[in-house]
Amino acid sequence: MAFPSESFQIGSIVVQPPLVMAPLHEITDQPFRRMIREVGGVGLTVSEMISSEALVRHALKAKRMMAGEGERPYAMQLAGSHPEHLAECARKCEEAGADMVDLNMGCPASNVTKGGAGSALLRDIRLAEACVKAMVKAVKVPVTVKMRAGWDASQKDREDYRDFLKMFEDAGIQGLAIHPRTRVQQYEGHADWSLIARAVEVGTSFPIIGNGDVLEAEDAHRMVRETGCQGVMIGRGALYNPFLFRQVLDPGFQVTAEMRIDVTLRFFRLLLELLEEREALHKIKKIGAWFTKGIPGGAKFRQRLNERNDPFELIREIEALRHS
Repeated sequence: MAFPSESFQIGSIVVQPPLVMAPLHEITDQPFRRMIREVGGVGLTVSEMISSEALVRHALKAKRMMAGEGERPYAMQLAGSHPEHLAECARKCEEAGADMVDLNMGCPASNVTKGGAGSALLRDIRLAEACVKAMVKAVKVPVTVKMRAGWDASQKDREDYRDFLKMFEDAGIQGLAIHPRTRVQQYEGHADWSLIARAVEVGTSFPIIGNGDVLEAEDAHRMVRETGCQGVMIGRGALYNPFLFRQVLDPGFQVTAEMRIDVTLRFFRLLLELLEEREALHKIKKIGAWFTKGIPGGAKFRQRLNERNDPFELIREIEALRHS
């Protein structure tokens, strides 16, 4: 079955196909996003969450996280709770080539929320409003938001997100991704897609992008059917299966072990091309464990991952899996 829609728009930016690679901390760096785009099926990629506080201090790591050469369209996501810093960093993102700038209002990590950023902004709608307005005023590119259902169950049950939807509308954001878990839930339990549907029913001028528990191609189709969302954002599902976006668009698309080996090798080589060898090795060990699931001989490779400290040796071992 074909996907229900071909595209949606964020401001003047056309997202086609209407599938978004979610920002994942320490995962969706430039090598990962380039690999996902090469595999195909992705309409929009988003940077890792970039700390606005680190960026205003000119931290090298934060600057490197902005890299997105050749990606179109490409969003850069900022986390922070100081409106003036977010405005300054939004301008930096625009100058660095971002097609849009996203404000993180969903990260549940305590090291982010303790500073009032991420999902902590859901506890202070006035501060969230000041942050959004400052970013919208600072740039010409569209400003978007990624949010959760609320800080906790009580906030979700009160449907405080409706107040945020109205605030976003008035503030001028042009796209919203909703992950319908609360901050307290972290990543436990099930994503309550009915909240996405209720947000769509409000009838905002900006598109609603659904996110959460899209692990198989049919999940994306079902999310659109059940919620009416204009776009689907996929996170963890793409770690287990980087071909997931292709399969959403073409449910008959078959992934072979050979294809999984090829994409794993391509990703490892991109890491070595774009990162320092030590950092590339760390990413190979972290993400190689996901990518090799389902490959004959992959279990033995994963057992050896932490024993190896030579990325080129790991590449040779992946190549050897062709003959397992």
